[in-house]
Amino acid sequence: MANSIGEKIRGAFVAILVGLLVLAFAVWGVNDIFVQGARNAVVSVGDASIPTRDFDRDFQARLREIASQRGEGLTNEEAYQQGVHRELLVQYQTQLAIEKDAQDLGVGVNRADAKAYIEAIPAFRSDITQEFSRDKLESALAQSRNGYSVKKFEEDILRDLRRAQTVEAIVGGIKAPSGFAKRQFDFISEQRRATVLTLNKDAVPAPETPSDDVLQTFLDDNAARYTAPEFRQVTMIRLEPSGYLPDLAGDITEEDVKEEYESRLARGALGTKASRDVIVLSAPDKATAEDAATRLAAGEAPELVASALGLTGSERFDGVAKDQLLDPVTDDTAFSLSEGQSAASENSLGGWEAIFIPSVTEANTPAFSSVEAEIRRTLGEELAKTRIFEISDELDERLLNGETLEAIAAELNLPMESYDYINRIGQTQDGLVMNGSQAIPGIAQDDELLRLIFTEDIGFDTDIFPTAQGGYVSFRVTDVIDSKVRPLEEIKDDVLEAWISEQTTKALTQRGLDLAKDVREGRTLEEIAGELGSAATLEERGISRTQPPRDLAGAVVVDLLTSDVGDLARGAGAAPLTYTLARLDSITPNTDGLAGEILDTVQSNITSEISGDIQSAYRAAILKEHELREYPDQVRAIMGIEGE
Repeated sequence: MANSIGEKIRGAFVAILVGLLVLAFAVWGVNDIFVQGARNAVVSVGDASIPTRDFDRDFQARLREIASQRGEGLTNEEAYQQGVHRELLVQYQTQLAIEKDAQDLGVGVNRADAKAYIEAIPAFRSDITQEFSRDKLESALAQSRNGYSVKKFEEDILRDLRRAQTVEAIVGGIKAPSGFAKRQFDFISEQRRATVLTLNKDAVPAPETPSDDVLQTFLDDNAARYTAPEFRQVTMIRLEPSGYLPDLAGDITEEDVKEEYESRLARGALGTKASRDVIVLSAPDKATAEDAATRLAAGEAPELVASALGLTGSERFDGVAKDQLLDPVTDDTAFSLSEGQSAASENSLGGWEAIFIPSVTEANTPAFSSVEAEIRRTLGEELAKTRIFEISDELDERLLNGETLEAIAAELNLPMESYDYINRIGQTQDGLVMNGSQAIPGIAQDDELLRLIFTEDIGFDTDIFPTAQGGYVSFRVTDVIDSKVRPLEEIKDDVLEAWISEQTTKALTQRGLDLAKDVREGRTLEEIAGELGSAATLEERGISRTQPPRDLAGAVVVDLLTSDVGDLARGAGAAPLTYTLARLDSITPNTDGLAGEILDTVQSNITSEISGDIQSAYRAAILKEHELREYPDQVRAIMGIEGE
């Protein structure tokens, strides 16, 4: 494997050394790799690809994440313009490239390891027993992504672990030299001082009030900013387990709950099994095994016993339950001993060994009263799902016979839901997101249902579809409000404010450029500040790479960190409607030493950067062997974007 990897990255690694990797990375994913093909994929590397359904799922999840962070959602058009889809495509490229090479190199992951990895995730542990709960796994997957099955999740974990092993083989063991770390530390810790002049909006004349024609032109030029999303009115029959639980509570008897309790105990699904720590020393004969067992029982350390008797060493098994040791005789012997006891035993292969039990953990069985409520709820959910499945069969049959949702609901006494108008993220025209509650999740928590609502034709009762909560739904889109630019009369105040802000910003920029020219011709920032009065502020500021000031614009800070003493930096201010001019006054080199935790931190950061460069080169090397293709038509079709 090492030789293969070395051959792949050797040429690209040279590119790192001569500084060409940055150029290679900058052109990653250029348009000439956009080709037609693959009806059901958005990107492919060789014969591996990402299906359109995965892109749609991940794209909708990203839109919800953005809406949560910003407090407002993006339309698909806005997301496309801001490159949200591009972020996902680059992520897919990396995943596919590494996965493809892992396949070529024969990197594998044992399914048992993947299973153990999943079972160790805290979110999937029972609140009562703290053991892995498959019910919690299935519930979490259902709530996070509609249709994201346990099998698919396990397959994704396998791929992730395999990719992790592949990357670790490439970058494992890298460590930046301490001398390089010292130079880097000196560079980032030097101190700079600057005089900063900040102009505010009073430094320029206020723009004259524009006509409606001017505002309309501004609105047309910035249409995406003022475009309302598409809204759909929908009526549905939605059958969810949570809606049936109250009615079914009386159908679950205490006898049912106790029977399930006993069943879980028998299956080992409740509480914790008895376990113990086991130490095993392999011996050449019975006498040596007995001697070792006597010494272990007397309290001698296993390593010392092994050394004294010339044994190869000891094996320790922590927290094992019955039948978890590979050799059945060893297992039986270990579980016949009490804490602190030891014994010599001949295993099933005829070899002698000394077995010692340093500690025993007794089984923990929760009381019936402590788990009764959880068991009752689980039984209720199972019964509700069974009832819903039975109803869904009749619902499906009636839909096939042409009956309307309203008629079916009345005949079968089923609940109807109506949403006046909602957008693609389940938000009403008033900005209310239909999240529902923890007990009864709302429509906004079902990605697939929302996708279906916005892809089905208007005026038709649909087939039944599964929901994210384990139920079923059939719906009819009754009306659509198309995505469109809001009229000027509706948003005139907002447009006027934005127009004034843009004109003021342009005027401030020009005033800043004129003053920068004056400074180059001999005027000082102090003189200019005196003339501007309250229209500007003047202050001295310290600048460092380790803690760059947050109240100065990034471009100005970068200029100050790369300038010589006396140079002038300029640019838009950090606050709206401001402009900044800054003069670099001094540079003080670092004189502190570098050692201990600080050295470790700097080395670690540099090591991460080197690792990132090597991984970028590795990706580029893989793509020289396996063709990278993207399918923009599929991406735009999923997002509802017209062709370019």
